[in-house]
Amino acid sequence: MGRRISAKDGVPEPTCMDIHEALASMNIRHVVQPYKGYSRDAESRWDNLGRVLVDLQGAKDKGLLQIGVDGIYDLDNVPDLDMSDENESGNGGAGKKKLLKELAQVIKVLPGRQQRLDQKKRRLEEEKAKAAKAEKEAAAKTKTATSSGAGSGGNRKKKGKKKK
Repeated sequence: MGRRISAKDGVPEPTCMDIHEALASMNIRHVVQPYKGYSRDAESRWDNLGRVLVDLQGAKDKGLLQIGVDGIYDLDNVPDLDMSDENESGNGGAGKKKLLKELAQVIKVLPGRQQRLDQKKRRLEEEKAKAAKAEKEAAAKTKTATSSGAGSGGNRKKKGKKKK
């Protein structure tokens, strides 16, 4: 969140399949490479496996990207970084950033994503309740073990060799 677009526009923890569903709903050609990852981020190889290649020409045809006649991004639409106030109130960026912002808006309302997040929330609550129950049982077990040993007096027999 916040690596490519701002955190307020982004979506926390988007998966490869979320991006695939969003692009499919926007009718943009794309390819999912499920066993690829971002090579510089070791955690992404385990946590969020996959990569999506997008047909930028198809996105241009849909009006999401402005690409020049020669196949290069229209540099007139690239925002000037020195004038950040104007960029915020402007057209919202162009090119890849605009596509990413549109994707974020679509991903937020995907039903499959909502179900996955609900299941994750439920699983975390169950694990928390299970840990609290185990902690309570362990506390009760140690309480009974200390009280039973001290109250009964236990075995007062001396250890070691018997004297003759």
